[in-house]
Amino acid sequence: MAVQASINAENAIPCSTDSQMGYPALTCQFQASNLTCLIGPHRSQLRTYLQMLAGFSKPRQGVIKINGQLVSEFDQLEWQKFRQQIGYLSGVAPLLSVQHGLMNVMLPALYHLNTPFRETAGKARALLKELQCDFELTRYPASLTSFQQLQLSLARALILEPSVLFLDVPFNDLGAREREKMAALLEKHQQNRVVCMIGGLQYPRFIEKHAKQIIYISEHKVMSFSGWESFLQTNDSEVKELLRVL
Repeated sequence: MAVQASINAENAIPCSTDSQMGYPALTCQFQASNLTCLIGPHRSQLRTYLQMLAGFSKPRQGVIKINGQLVSEFDQLEWQKFRQQIGYLSGVAPLLSVQHGLMNVMLPALYHLNTPFRETAGKARALLKELQCDFELTRYPASLTSFQQLQLSLARALILEPSVLFLDVPFNDLGAREREKMAALLEKHQQNRVVCMIGGLQYPRFIEKHAKQIIYISEHKVMSFSGWESFLQTNDSEVKELLRVL
């Protein structure tokens, strides 16, 4: 029987090179078909937690389990196989500039699955069509708009059909209309996956509609809320200060 997708953090503190910032312990659970948003005043801090939850870095303290497996105990071969279950979309991590759009999407499948080139290209083209990419797929990232680059990044994150999807500022550098388009694409592809996101305050309507859990993280505290309304109604002074930017 397949293990239902989930992430569990138990008293987890990420490793960080920023010794000036506090990193309180995180204990939480992330379930399939649910969106969890990490929100706080320091994006670099949130990204450190996100990468720990994705298994990209080991916790300095505590435990991270993804799909029931203790990631910190994997050797290199186990990690390479496990990495196929994790999709990571970043609005700040560039696509490979020396590869055209289609190849950027294909590379994870070529590397991890070793599938034939023609078969991989067909799968990538079908996924890009599903994501409504209406531009020439052999164009290089530098010639594409921010939204088109994010479409490619989302396709690259989904090409391995991951059970867990991490979204690192997915609405970065997008205008209002493009944020709506990206929200629609993300909504379509979050079913049956664990989805964890930072940067949601750039487009709060997406959080309001989809977030089942909001975790506020600052240098001093971690607070959990059962959705957008609960988050808005808190009396915590730090959260209220953060919400003034909306």
